Amino acid sequence: MVYYMFETEWVLTAPIERVFELFEHPEEFSNWWPSVKNSRLLEEGNADGVGTRAAYSIRSPLGYSMKFDVKSVEVDRPKRIHSVVRGDLIGTGTYLLESVEMMTHVRFNRYVSTTKSWMNLVAGFAKPLLVWAHHSVMSEGCAAMADLLGARLVSTNTSLVKQPTPVRTAG
Repeated sequence: MVYYMFETEWVLTAPIERVFELFEHPEEFSNWWPSVKNSRLLEEGNADGVGTRAAYSIRSPLGYSMKFDVKSVEVDRPKRIHSVVRGDLIGTGTYLLESVEMMTHVRFNRYVSTTKSWMNLVAGFAKPLLVWAHHSVMSEGCAAMADLLGARLVSTNTSLVKQPTPVRTAG
């Protein structure tokens, strides 16, 4: 398997509560995030959102699709959602939100492995393209979120952390 640790940062001129509300409803991502072609609720979580599980189908700008489920395992409203990922990707993802000077700073850490054999086979030479595709999907999601919230997108950035270790997940 090939391991990736992505760090994505968004800064929006929107209240933290409104940004968090969008992340609380992953089944609606396909309504506003262009690369998310399908999103649906599989399990409703408790009152805090723990246990919420959604399924996604994502279309990359390179033309390939990925399907995976995301289950929230820790929620600290409106500052953090930590989830486990299973499917074409396995691993974890965490949204960390902070309110700074009337803006919301979102940091999304995704620590995943690809399970599609073709992706693992081409990763040696195509990893930069796969990283670019991830950045494109995330940037377009941030821009769409800003539009939906009537906010200004101040910045967006995605980076790949070097040399991640194997992914371990629970649940």
